[in-house]
Amino acid sequence: MAHARSRSTLGESTLLALGFLALTGAVLAAHSAPATGYELSLYSSTPLSFWALLGCALFVSLLGALRATTDWYRWLALGLGGVSMATFVGLPVVRGYRFYGAGDALTHLGWMRSIQSGAFSPIELRYPALHLVTTFLSVTVGIDLAQAALLVIIALSCLFFAFVALSTSLIFQSRFSTVVGAFSAFLFLPITTIHTFIVPHAMSQAILFSSVSIFLLLKYLRSPASLRSPSGMGMLFALTSIALVVYHPQLAAHVLVMFLGITILQFLYRRYRADHPIATHRPIAGQTVLLTAVFLAWISKHGFFSDVFRYALSSATSYFVGGGAAAEAVNSQGSSLSEIGVSLLELVLKLLGPSLLFLFFAGVLVLWSVRNRDLTARTSGLVPYFVVSLIALAGVFAVYFFGSYSAMYFRVFGLMMVLVTIMGAVAIAHGTTALSRNYRSTTVYSVSIVGFGIVLLLSLLVVFPSPYVYQSSPHITDMSMEGYQTTFENKDENVTFTAIRGGPSRYEDAIYGDLERTQKYDAIYGEAIADGIPQQYAEDRYLVMTRADREREVVAYRELRYSRSQLDSISSQTGVSRVHSNGEYTLYYVRGAADGEETTA
Repeated sequence: MAHARSRSTLGESTLLALGFLALTGAVLAAHSAPATGYELSLYSSTPLSFWALLGCALFVSLLGALRATTDWYRWLALGLGGVSMATFVGLPVVRGYRFYGAGDALTHLGWMRSIQSGAFSPIELRYPALHLVTTFLSVTVGIDLAQAALLVIIALSCLFFAFVALSTSLIFQSRFSTVVGAFSAFLFLPITTIHTFIVPHAMSQAILFSSVSIFLLLKYLRSPASLRSPSGMGMLFALTSIALVVYHPQLAAHVLVMFLGITILQFLYRRYRADHPIATHRPIAGQTVLLTAVFLAWISKHGFFSDVFRYALSSATSYFVGGGAAAEAVNSQGSSLSEIGVSLLELVLKLLGPSLLFLFFAGVLVLWSVRNRDLTARTSGLVPYFVVSLIALAGVFAVYFFGSYSAMYFRVFGLMMVLVTIMGAVAIAHGTTALSRNYRSTTVYSVSIVGFGIVLLLSLLVVFPSPYVYQSSPHITDMSMEGYQTTFENKDENVTFTAIRGGPSRYEDAIYGDLERTQKYDAIYGEAIADGIPQQYAEDRYLVMTRADREREVVAYRELRYSRSQLDSISSQTGVSRVHSNGEYTLYYVRGAADGEETTA
């Protein structure tokens, strides 16, 4: 017996050693191939050897965690998986990217610089937590803010992995629960690349951080209801709620809706179902009042969020009365996809396929718990809390959707996916436990590895934007950033910009970090370029085109708004002069039509 156990331990140690060796090789493979210019896809630009070795490390992690004979080996195997996924999230750092994140991420980077330089106080921001943590890390470790911001994302991702796994094992105790919870978290279901991203983005990182709050909520609920005095767990839960408000008040509002639903549910169960486990759970009314008070106090200094909610409600009302724009937005997006030969169903399955699968598992769990008293007891009656939370969030989702706030409803969806990830993981853990009673271990391990392998592949393919989902990478290169900085320092103050889509406004945010967002510059589209750029403007303009612009429009968007020939024609047009170019960034000076007429005269 002792000899068999020793041989098993040796086998586990050898397996994990091979896994960590594969992970080390993956890191070296990626680090030895740094980015030398803009990369449209992080996936295709990273060496194939990295992906093969990373896949081996994740395979070893899952197999080792499932087969572990002791908790020590199980945690070590899961640690291998966690570090592997941290490496995946940290690929932009490993491969030497200057920064990873366009749009809002560049604005956040500018605000971080301003906080670090003392240009304004953090409390002047609506959501300063991400910026404060990044600035603290930058100053403490002595690294650039752009790199510090990417490291914070890695840290928050690791928190998400850990607390989803812990929440799963807290709800349903089984030897499979922690393993299934961890690998379910590795799917990154809250990150859809549709308004939730794995870049420095306050709402996206707040959603990942909410996993901590959900775990503490579950721990708090399971505390004896007779404990009315403050406890260490209660204080930690309260501090986390306050942190959520500072991370993003809008997310805190969504969590508050969840808490209100749970408070009402607890009241109803105590009144009408005293025999249910919920009747013995600790009430969260006090925590709900605290979160409400902190939220209202914070937004009283920042009126933006109340304006958002007011607009969403009024727009949703007008939709049902008649004349809403939600359906028009969906039809418009569908039309754009049709123009490039893509169906909306294909894109939904690519982006949300694993999420829909976990929604199915969550639904199965709810049905199981309704029909099976034993499962209700084994889950301590916690499943109804997830159901009422999802119903409450679905209501918020509907308000945003019908209120034509496209960015907002996918943010609610991201928070919903945190809950669905945990529920789906509990369902899988329960099913795996049931299978292990009737089938051999090798069968259970094989089904688990194949199932998670397929879903993990499909899910991780869409964590980073790429042409696979008709998006471009938000990779920011040294040369593009330096090109914009040189332009801003030397430009004529009387000449403004025109742009290919978004243009330079976000780079202006990143470089100067003003509290108020830079104005959006007018965009010029393909048909106008073909008609002649100078003829579109009465006054002179600067026009910037980067390599990222070209590859995004021609490859990722399949020439939807700009054709290759239109972009190529810019440099040869009369009245358009190239002022500066460094290989990644080209600045043109466009003489307006009025100026051209004067010259001709």
